[in-house]
Amino acid sequence: MKSHQYEWLHHLDDVIPLEARRNRISLYTIALEGWRRGLILTFHNKLNENNKPFFTYSLQSKERIHYFYESSGDKNTKEAFKICDDKSLTSEYLSKADVPIPLGEKFSSKVSVEEIIKYSSKLTYPLVVKPTDESSGRGVITNILNEKQLKDSIIQLRQKYNYENIIVQEHVFGDEIRIYVLDNQVIAATNRLPANVIGDGKLSVAQLIEEKNEIRKKTPHLYFRPIVIDSTLRKTIEKQGFTLDSILKKNERLFVREVSNISTGGDPIDVTDRLTKEQKSIAVAATKAIPGLAHCGVDMIVPKGSKSGVILEVNTRPGIGSHLFPMEGKARDIPAKLIDYYFPESRETVRNDNVFFDLQAIFDGINDGHISEIQMKEVPKNKQIGYKWNVSSRLDVLSLYKYLRKLVIDNQLNGHFKSIDKNKMEILIAHENLNAINRFKAYINEKYKLLQINKCEEEQFEGPTMIGFRIIEGLNQMSENELERFYHENLKEIRKYELSVQRLERRIELMEKSSSWKLTKPIRYLSEKTKKNGVT
Repeated sequence: MKSHQYEWLHHLDDVIPLEARRNRISLYTIALEGWRRGLILTFHNKLNENNKPFFTYSLQSKERIHYFYESSGDKNTKEAFKICDDKSLTSEYLSKADVPIPLGEKFSSKVSVEEIIKYSSKLTYPLVVKPTDESSGRGVITNILNEKQLKDSIIQLRQKYNYENIIVQEHVFGDEIRIYVLDNQVIAATNRLPANVIGDGKLSVAQLIEEKNEIRKKTPHLYFRPIVIDSTLRKTIEKQGFTLDSILKKNERLFVREVSNISTGGDPIDVTDRLTKEQKSIAVAATKAIPGLAHCGVDMIVPKGSKSGVILEVNTRPGIGSHLFPMEGKARDIPAKLIDYYFPESRETVRNDNVFFDLQAIFDGINDGHISEIQMKEVPKNKQIGYKWNVSSRLDVLSLYKYLRKLVIDNQLNGHFKSIDKNKMEILIAHENLNAINRFKAYINEKYKLLQINKCEEEQFEGPTMIGFRIIEGLNQMSENELERFYHENLKEIRKYELSVQRLERRIELMEKSSSWKLTKPIRYLSEKTKKNGVT
């Protein structure tokens, strides 16, 4: 299946580090855009009102300084945050401004299930039930068709997931569009298709999901957002008459989730140019309805064939990864527009797209508890000159680096030593001054025997370079946080295999105890003895 990378922004190719791909693409790309323009970039570790740490960053020019949290900046006020964090409060403000929203109501934990069901008689089924204070589609139950399903859904949210306040509203069918609004202008729009696979007439649904997940791994925004096969997914496809072993016809699309959310495997499709004037006007009106909201993500449902739409919610910290890395369509450069808005004096600055920075190193520095602030070095003014060597040496990557470490530090070289295989490695060196590169080359040629190098192939490196230097040796490239996540993710897989082994052992045990197994024992014995004697 083809990659969609040709649709992306070239200055973001191969520059999104692993740590940013999890949930930090918005933060990283906005900070990167400002830093590449020469703004001073500083990361801060602060405490919120509940005394819990949270991560912010600031960008500063000669004229001004602005503070950011994820994709939101300080031009969004505290009042805007408060309103948008409460879905029911958001609905109140939208209703007052005559912005179209689905009919519904908020209910506190004090309201009984019976009272909620009584209220629902005023609405038209199907319905949606969701918590008032969650994001990423968590806790949302859709397509509720009758009172029994409504009752079960309410009980599930309250008792199983402990959500106190919930919203019941009519389920409006159509395409779910995330629209990004900045300074009362629509900048981008993405249609979020529910997780789906398209048949080829050969592969099973399970195999198609596996193949789709490989594509998602090549997409920075979707790297840690695979389609997970769970009980909900199985029930969704069973409703449509399929199982994981079913073979779909060629070009037949099967939706394996009902909720159109990227976090649960949905596809981001750029539809910016397809929005009608009315839909854009509604999105802008929704933004204007919230006091102190300068930029946001607006979730709109567009019924099939409609030129209008209804607003589901407004987000002060919308993820912009879907707009930067759509699976279909044109990428939209929100970080550039945002920095233009906050720092208009930087619009004519020549951006250095040849460099990027390591977010993981910053996290490691701040998260140890001893550092509350890290300021990045200024972006290099000139393009980095890069060279790459494929080296075969009797030394391993760490031993070889020990010999070259002083040279790397003294010349302030950027790049990495990367282990490829036993005694095979890749060395990448970059610097804006060719003299620094030549000194490194000369040292390698002079110390060939000392470094126990058998083979060294050189090529020029044209790609962007990460500022700083790394040793990449399997899991050693990961931070403590990444290692912990890696451990827990793999632990789940190990437990699955252990359960499979336990079930298999149990089946063997039951089979051995069965009467048929005991009756056939003489035959099996004779068969084994015949094989040993070479008789077939």
